[in-house]
Amino acid sequence: MSFHEKAEALYTETFEEISRDYEQLIEIVDSEHVTVNTTNITAALSLQAIVITIIMLAVQLAIEDPETAALISEQILVVHKLQNRKKTVIQVIGSKNIVITLSSVEIAVSIQILTDVLIALLTELDIL
Repeated sequence: MSFHEKAEALYTETFEEISRDYEQLIEIVDSEHVTVNTTNITAALSLQAIVITIIMLAVQLAIEDPETAALISEQILVVHKLQNRKKTVIQVIGSKNIVITLSSVEIAVSIQILTDVLIALLTELDIL
């Protein structure tokens, strides 16, 4: 498996993993003209998955023992999942002309922390 294929597979797995822990249940009953916008959350989760993937790839490149690198990468994902669980439940019943836009400050903060970790890791590895 090439590095590119490995990175793509790791990103896909990471995105699916963090997306599962970010549940959204939107129930719309007897309503008209309802618009639900969740693209900001999907984009933020994708960005989060990219940063986690880069961190895990950097760890795998920096640590020669594949088992140790895999264990550390797994722990990074586990810790991140524990900090980032969220469940959103929205019910719209018998309403008209509703616009729902979901966003999450928690994801933005998490991305900032992950970026700081990545920069520290790349600096420590003398890549930056």
